[in-house]
Amino acid sequence: MNHYALLLNPGHNRVYYKSSQQLSAAEFSIVAQSMDCAPTDIHGEHIAGVYYLRFSACKVLSDRDLEQIARLSFVFALYQVEHDCLRPIAIPHVNLTDLSISSLLKYTGKTNELFTRMMINVAVSSGTFTKPERIRLLDPIAGKGTTLLEGLSMGYDCCGVEINESSASDGYHYLKKYLELERIKHVTRQQKQSGPNKSFTAKHYAIDLARNKEDFKRHQEQHWELVSGNSMHADLFFPKQHFHVLVGDLPYGVQHGNVSGDRKQPALRRSPKDLVQACLPAWNTVLKPGGVLVLAWNTFVFPKESFAALLEQAGFEVLQNGPYGAFEHRVDQAILRDILVARKPLH
Repeated sequence: MNHYALLLNPGHNRVYYKSSQQLSAAEFSIVAQSMDCAPTDIHGEHIAGVYYLRFSACKVLSDRDLEQIARLSFVFALYQVEHDCLRPIAIPHVNLTDLSISSLLKYTGKTNELFTRMMINVAVSSGTFTKPERIRLLDPIAGKGTTLLEGLSMGYDCCGVEINESSASDGYHYLKKYLELERIKHVTRQQKQSGPNKSFTAKHYAIDLARNKEDFKRHQEQHWELVSGNSMHADLFFPKQHFHVLVGDLPYGVQHGNVSGDRKQPALRRSPKDLVQACLPAWNTVLKPGGVLVLAWNTFVFPKESFAALLEQAGFEVLQNGPYGAFEHRVDQAILRDILVARKPLH
């Protein structure tokens, strides 16, 4: 039996306060289900006064396992435990862009990048779709694109929808400038879209990027796209059954706004329930069978039982047992945040 210890990122505790240890264990327990080594006995332990997440495996971690560990939101270092000694194990670099790409972007209402990465990991590890060469991710309430930047750094194709034209434009120009400064090969384009009889308008900001010209020639570029439009029209912006995962941080009913209502007369609301009810049909349409929806929200304004019932009525399988029920944590006095994980049936 092989024994390992994961050292948590010091910034993880800043995001979750006292819940950081619980959330890191829940995230790893879900990701571990898809690893080659089948980790067991996942638990927290203090070694010389420092907290580690410990686990065991019947065989040595494979290269694929190490890549999955490298993508975890909380990992700072990995050690193999041998006779009470910690032997460091190199974690591979799996990101096309530097991890600072999302932390450097600042704006009001931004979701912390570590929390965002956690949600992405939970989504990808919970799907029953056939694992593709590259995951396609959608954030239907993208803001300036923190989720898209995190997904991009993890090697995924990332698309988003944002109702605020200024935010969508800012997100696009931020990434464009970053790629130029880092000398990462990329191609940009913008396109306007109108619905039937001008029922809606939208603007697509798109960027294709790759490590070098050769990757472009081999059609191995990554795709990033942010649509300035109403998320109720997501099924008109993107092809049906296109995305493997849908990840978003719903408005908390405190500061964020969102659009709800009907397609012809959308209205600005701060209720996550209104948003989900209005947009869920379109989100369901663009999600692949076996794909996963992961949404964060403030449980003070929308009880978890009601949220789960809403998704189940739409035909989703809500995952709540074991580690899936361990993500609730306090953000501040007015926000008790949780995530809900729901999977679209294969048939």
